[in-house]
Amino acid sequence: MEILAICILCIGLGGLLGSLKPTYHIIQFSDYQHTGWRVLLSMILIFILAFLSYLWILALHPVTPLKLGIAAIFCAGGTFVFVVTHMSKQTIARLKQMVQEKHYQASHDSLTGLPNRVFFYQEFDRLLESHHTSFCCMILDVDNFKLINDSFGHEQGDCVLQTIGQRITNILPGGAMAARIGGDELAVLLPDSDIDDALNVTQAIVQQLEQPMSCGSFQNGIGISIGLAHYPDDGRDRKTLLLNADTAMYQAKRSARSYQIYHPDMRHIRTSSVN
Repeated sequence: MEILAICILCIGLGGLLGSLKPTYHIIQFSDYQHTGWRVLLSMILIFILAFLSYLWILALHPVTPLKLGIAAIFCAGGTFVFVVTHMSKQTIARLKQMVQEKHYQASHDSLTGLPNRVFFYQEFDRLLESHHTSFCCMILDVDNFKLINDSFGHEQGDCVLQTIGQRITNILPGGAMAARIGGDELAVLLPDSDIDDALNVTQAIVQQLEQPMSCGSFQNGIGISIGLAHYPDDGRDRKTLLLNADTAMYQAKRSARSYQIYHPDMRHIRTSSVN
C-alpha cells in the first residue's frame, strides 16, 4: 500500500511540475499578464512543496487507507491543474492566432498577399511621424491590364497581378514596402532613400516585369508606368506626396515612358485623385 500511495502521489506531482511551463508561457503572453495567472503559478509552487512534504510523510510512516485516499485526492488535484493549464495555453494560443489572421486579412490584399491601401496609408503616416529626413514613394500602374483580362481571361489576369507583386517584393530593399492600392495599381514606400536610390529600384522593377510570366496562356512580360515623388521636396504630407507621384505616373503613361520623376510643372496634368 505504501508503494501504491507513493506512485499515486508522484503522478499528481508530475502533473503539477508539467503545469509550470504552460502557466509560465501564459504569463508571457502580453495580452494575458493577469494577476490571476501569477497567483496560480505561486499556488502551484506551494502545492509542489505540499506534495513533497506529504511524500516525505508517506515514506517515513505507515500508510493507512485514509492516507491512501488523501494521496489519491492530491493526484486528482495535480492532474486537474495539468489539464487546465495545458488547455488554457492551447486556447489562448488559438485565440491569438485568430486575431493575427484577422488582422492580416484586414490589412492585406487577398489576391496578391501585398499590404492593402489601408495598411499602406498607416505605414506612410508612421513614416512621416518618425521624422525621416528623406524617403521616396512610387505609384505603379500596369499598362494595358484590361486588355490582358479581356484577351486571356481574369484567371490569367489575377496570376499576372500575383507575379507582379512577388517580383516587386523580391526586388525591394529591406524596410521598403509594396502595396496594392487599387485594381492594377500598386504603391511602394522606400524609407531612407533619395531619387537616385528610387531610380535604381524603379529600373530593376521595369526589367523584372519585362521578363516573361508563366500565367496559363499568358507567357509575356508586361509594361508598367511608375511615378516617383520625394519627401520633403515634393510634399510634406501623405496626400500631397501620393498625388504628386500619381501625377508623375500619368505623365509617364501619357509619354509612353516606364517611369517619371515628379516636378512642379506637371501640376496642370493631374487627372487622378489620391485620398
